[in-house]
Amino acid sequence: MKKIILTGLSFLFAVTMLFAQEINPENKAKETVTELTEKLTLTDDQQAAVYDIVLEKVQAKIAVKSDTTLSEDVVKQQIEALTATANGKINDLLTEDQKPIFIQYLEEKMANKEEKI
Repeated sequence: MKKIILTGLSFLFAVTMLFAQEINPENKAKETVTELTEKLTLTDDQQAAVYDIVLEKVQAKIAVKSDTTLSEDVVKQQIEALTATANGKINDLLTEDQKPIFIQYLEEKMANKEEKI
């Protein structure tokens, strides 16, 4: 009886983990735009442009990660390049008042990322 319960719980845990790792590019882009809008007070035009940039980055990132022929280091380098390009495009859209806040946002994000490692 214990084996059946443990097997069932293990199965439910595995299924939950599979769904948790699914990334929907549109949702990720919307989340990022919402977060940036709160931080930077983006205009409607800026929101639309940032959404397109982030969506393109997320889709490219998924494509890079799904390419099994690439080594882990190459994947990491390509993702960093995609991120840098996207951040540069976003920075170009911002006003002079928004740029320092965006740089601070990126620094906080990097700090949080390093804490998780």
